[in-house]
Amino acid sequence: MSGGVWGLSQFPEQYRKLRQNPELVPSLVSEIIRWHTPVLHLRRTALADFELGGKTIRKGDKVAMWFVSGNRDEDAIKDPHDLIVDRPRASTFRSGLACIAASATACPSCSCASCGRRSLSVTLRSR
Repeated sequence: MSGGVWGLSQFPEQYRKLRQNPELVPSLVSEIIRWHTPVLHLRRTALADFELGGKTIRKGDKVAMWFVSGNRDEDAIKDPHDLIVDRPRASTFRSGLACIAASATACPSCSCASCGRRSLSVTLRSR
């Protein structure tokens, strides 16, 4: 969450929007995970031959997915370098890029984000 606090200091208009609308906290947490990616990459071993982006991946090849690259993809995300507290589809980006909770591998950032969401929500309401 420290990256999110820093991000809000870089985008003060977004911080003001959040202070005025604390119900945006869940969206903000997803956006923080996308904007300040806590997990840099995952490496897996291909279980079968397949093609990805015009490249052939063979069974047994080691494949790395770099979250920071996907989370700043200008073809998929409008203004990817900006922290936007009410970004439409923020949780879609989280589940699709920064957080792979639905896969066989649990994402380390998901449980952390859930804790952070509760903490941030309580803190915003008390100030």
